[in-house]
Amino acid sequence: MSLRINKMIFATILVAAFIIGAFSSYLWVAGFYASLELNLPEKPVISVHSFLTSAGNSSFFNITILNPSLSPEEIKILGIYVLTEDGISHKITSTKPSIPGSGYAIKVGESKVFTCFWNWINYTGQRISIAVLAENGSGGTLSAILPLLEARVTDFLLDPERGSMFNITVMNSEGSVAKIKLTGLSVIADSSVYSVATQPQLPLELEPNGSISLTCLWNWTEYQGKTITIAVITEQKYVAEITEFIPQYVVFNIEEIKFSLDDPSHFNLTVLNSEYSVIPLNITKIRIRLENGTLVSPLSVDPSIPHMLDRNSTITFMCGWDWSAYRDKELRVIVYTEQGYKTEATYKTPA
Repeated sequence: MSLRINKMIFATILVAAFIIGAFSSYLWVAGFYASLELNLPEKPVISVHSFLTSAGNSSFFNITILNPSLSPEEIKILGIYVLTEDGISHKITSTKPSIPGSGYAIKVGESKVFTCFWNWINYTGQRISIAVLAENGSGGTLSAILPLLEARVTDFLLDPERGSMFNITVMNSEGSVAKIKLTGLSVIADSSVYSVATQPQLPLELEPNGSISLTCLWNWTEYQGKTITIAVITEQKYVAEITEFIPQYVVFNIEEIKFSLDDPSHFNLTVLNSEYSVIPLNITKIRIRLENGTLVSPLSVDPSIPHMLDRNSTITFMCGWDWSAYRDKELRVIVYTEQGYKTEATYKTPA
């Protein structure tokens, strides 16, 4: 009988211990959450995460903005900015979804993916900071590294015998994360920009660490003694540039033009290939530009052309062309060579 009573007392004590333990646990958890409640933010604090972009399309990037479930209210996003390593702050002017002037509302516990339309190609491979501004709470920031896409122009080559073209090598850097597509090539000279055709023709694709030699069909002879810039443009809008000096390979001048009052059926033209030239020149064409811009050719040239003119040499051509109808007029005479060089001068005919 006493054994049964002892078991009942033990069971009662055990149940009481469970109840007291459970109640104590409840008080501990309740106290923990009560302490958290005291530290809940008074204003929304957003989280910016999940930066995503495409190496093949540098016109945008994506970010995710979260208004945490612990926020006291919805938050309004006012704008997104990008800070680049050069210290410039770039305002994102176009997003999807768009951010109206009154702000874009994100509810408590809601996250939203924003596509930010900003071309980052000029900052390829660099670290950027993205800042999200909020109206009624703390904004958020995110640091990210942009994909590396790097094209380089190397091996600029000139041949004095080929003044109408030059060669370059274009390389996609070994560190690039994707292939690049070359879509255009320009030359900047004396503040003018010239679009240049190439062989092989563009567009062309280059894999990482790949390279190609391009023949650029542009006459550089008028820019001897000057500096030019060659710019290669990619589909991603990346621009690779190289600046080069063009040596003075050829000095080619018109020395004199003589008109005879007794015989207006011709004029004499003297040209010089200077001692400072590095090559002989093959004279292939003579043209006369009238005051109205019309180009005409002499009916005859003596000695005949084409004619090779050595370095440090002059030659006088008798050009058969009746200028009697153009007395007291300015005429511009242009002499062309096979190698791409030309010289021109303006003379006034006798009255």
